[in-house]
Parts: sequence; structure tokens; C-alpha cells
Amino acid sequence: MVLPLAAPDPDDVHAQLATLGTKLDYLHPALHAGEAARRTAAPNHPSNTPGTRAYQEHVRLIREAHIRHAGWKRLVHDHLEVVCNPARTRAIGVMVGDAATGDRRLHPTNLHRRGAATQRAAEKNTQLELFPRPTASKEVLLDTEESAELQLWFLVSYRVQTGDAVRIHSELSLPGQVQRGFVVDWKRRIPLPVIEMDGIELSDDDGPDEIDIQVDFR
Repeated sequence: MVLPLAAPDPDDVHAQLATLGTKLDYLHPALHAGEAARRTAAPNHPSNTPGTRAYQEHVRLIREAHIRHAGWKRLVHDHLEVVCNPARTRAIGVMVGDAATGDRRLHPTNLHRRGAATQRAAEKNTQLELFPRPTASKEVLLDTEESAELQLWFLVSYRVQTGDAVRIHSELSLPGQVQRGFVVDWKRRIPLPVIEMDGIELSDDDGPDEIDIQVDFR
């Protein structure tokens, strides 16, 4: 079942994103890349391969866009892979949402249970790393005070496939409360325009036929 979508006003979306130092041009390409990566999984890959590849591309593209165009830096914040703004006050990660994602009239949550790090982020209850690891030029480490003040936003997305077409619903949102691994309250949500993609071509590297592998027994 596809829930009715309350379409966001494009001008309002751009204005809201600008206040956070980001753009739709930095977020939507990540979702496109994730969908493309998902389609490279073949039938004989492990069942979590499509989602894993999509997640990896979501993180990579969000980081690359913000680093290249806005001077942000890569950050691993309490085990969460994110990108952090130059002022070290805001970071963006990724999350898979449920069917209410992107609809301002509904109350979405994450599709899969999140770990304790997401709850700590929502509560702003972070811990200092006792032994900080070295950082590259495009990576940053936060001290205790900066970690406590960091706002951690998530690009939340949910895909709906109908035949050979896919609609990706998404929003950039700030979790406020997490219970038992699921977001139950958001401090702020910015629903984004829906992405529509068609022409899905699934990989056939592992087709239905059995593969004959010659093995020499000794």
C-alpha cells in the first residue's frame, strides 16, 4: 500500500535546507547512487547486499558533495558514519525509513532497529574517545564539548517499487527521541521531493542455471 504523499513546496525546501548549510543537489544524487548500487546485486548475493550497497553509496555521495562544495569533513561520530559542517555544529547521516517517510502529515520512524549510538545522538549524550585515532585532511574529530553540542540529522529514505518503476520518498530530519531502537519523535523534519526512477535492470550475473565448477579430487 502506498500512502498518500503531501508534496513539499520546492521553494520552502530549498530555503530550509539552506539554513542547515546543505542543498537538495547534495542529497538527491546520493539517493540516485544508492538505487543504482542496489541494482548491481545479483540473485546469489547475500540477501542484505542490495541494502548494504545502497547505504554505502548514500554515505559516500553525501560526504563527497558536502566536502567538495561546502567544506564539510568526514566524521565517525560514536560509530555513526556522517559528514560534519565546518563549524562542527551539525552532521548528516543516513537512515532507512518506513512508509510514512516524506509525508508531513504522518509520523515516520526508521524501518530497521537502530543501535544505541542513534539514541545517544538523539539525547545528546555522547562520550569522549579516550584514544582518538589519527584523522585525514578531510576528516575531523570532535572534543567533548563539540560532541555534546552536535546536531545529528539523517537523510531518511523509503523506496516503493511498482513494476519496473521506483519512487524514493525522503526527508532530512532531526531525531528527538528514540525508544527501543526506533525514533518516536522528531525535533524537526524537512520532507523532500519524491524521486522517480524507472527502467530497473537487475543483474543477471547469477542466473537460474547452475554453475558447473570443475574440481580435481586427489
